[in-house]
Amino acid sequence: MVVAGACDDSDPGAGMPEAFPNEGVLFRFSHGIASGDPLADRVVLWTRVSVHEDDEPEVEWLVARDPDLLDVVARGAVTTTSARDHTVKVDVGGLSPGTTYWYAFELDGVRSAVGRTRTLAAGASEYARLAVVSCANYPVGFFNVYAALALRDDLDAVVHLGDYIYEYADGDYGTGATLGRTPEPAHECLTLADYRLRHASYKRDPDLQEAHRLHPFIVAWDDHEIANNAWTGDAGNHQDDEGDWDARKAAAVQAYREWMPLREPTSPDEPATRRSFRFGDLLDLVLVDTRLTGRDRQVAADDEEGLADPSRSMLGDAQERWLFDTLARSHDDGVAWRVLGQQVRMGQLFDEDGLATNTDSWDGYPAARDRLLAHVETRGIRDLVVLTGDMHSSWAFELRRDPFADSAALAVELITPAVSSPVSKSPPALADLTARHPHLRWAEFAHRGYIALELTQTHALATWHLVKDVKTPHAEVPAAKAFAIARGEAKLVDLAT
Repeated sequence: MVVAGACDDSDPGAGMPEAFPNEGVLFRFSHGIASGDPLADRVVLWTRVSVHEDDEPEVEWLVARDPDLLDVVARGAVTTTSARDHTVKVDVGGLSPGTTYWYAFELDGVRSAVGRTRTLAAGASEYARLAVVSCANYPVGFFNVYAALALRDDLDAVVHLGDYIYEYADGDYGTGATLGRTPEPAHECLTLADYRLRHASYKRDPDLQEAHRLHPFIVAWDDHEIANNAWTGDAGNHQDDEGDWDARKAAAVQAYREWMPLREPTSPDEPATRRSFRFGDLLDLVLVDTRLTGRDRQVAADDEEGLADPSRSMLGDAQERWLFDTLARSHDDGVAWRVLGQQVRMGQLFDEDGLATNTDSWDGYPAARDRLLAHVETRGIRDLVVLTGDMHSSWAFELRRDPFADSAALAVELITPAVSSPVSKSPPALADLTARHPHLRWAEFAHRGYIALELTQTHALATWHLVKDVKTPHAEVPAAKAFAIARGEAKLVDLAT
């Protein structure tokens, strides 16, 4: 197994103050601090302050080159109100590329914990490492994966592919009383107050707080930030007696924007999660929204007419064009890698009868998938890595337009397991799956974990780190499987583990 290396900074965690130096921090900043959406010259900082409902406090912030916050490079103040649930978000510009910074907030003489963040590289760049996570169900288990990420000093960013929260009532998808992890509210989230409280409940988890404190996050929602099996016009977990869908969707989106360290869109109607990040000439990380920006309603696996309909879309027309243009521009600009972060499985997967095993995935939108892969093929776009969450298990695919006709591999897909969400109690036999699916290189169904994705100018390395359990708190998430991808080849090379 390849041993994880260090980033180019010399011990960026050296001298890091403890997370919570006094009780005032625990009260005023009880939901922690976070950074996100890093660019070469800027990064978003986030926190929430605990104050009275009618208060409109002015919260100070600062960014420094050292963990003691003596070499200050930027500072300011921002007012927050109950209109945004007293969350604070600052888009700090004027920073240097490829640099580690430390930051903090202050209110009423109480300073928050000190956070660490990092800007993206600019120009010639030789190396980057991302951690890829998804699917964190609070009542089901401890966030040991986040605890493990907090111990790493070598990450440029954490990419979260969705299901950051779950909307279910306690007991519907895990019972929190068993582990003392009952989410708030205990009922299903339907209103703005509900979604805000659920985000607050998650943000009080100490392992999630530490991961946010020490790494910038780049996030996208999946369905459970809103409701299970969401699409543009409704969701599988939205019933007629639960109010208006558009109102519920708007409430969930508002709470997500308030509580997550992502850059605010320029328009309320602009998709919050469709955006891209350039790491110098090494990679473009491109995020799309496969839920709310144009997805058509799911169809049944035996609906031949629906599945064959070429007009059905996963992304919506505007977002699809944006994605095609972004990938082509990245290729034309000579960027080494394109990394597409999205939510649901792209690789084809069928049961013994030839039916799609899950039509909420791209298998339910085969024409949309073929349009994307055809664009990659006809434009000659190389070195594309697709990152996926959602499945609560680990998978590695070589993506082809028709894998059963020996068509050329165009990209690879890496599916990260869950942080804590349930794993399959009756997983399929891997030998049977690989025999029926020549493009499937590996799968693992029993463990949660994360992917570490390392990229250089010549190759990429994907390493799955799997945790033994989530019923007891610990931070042991060892490397379990690794594949290498060489530039110019959409091929997964299995490394000895």
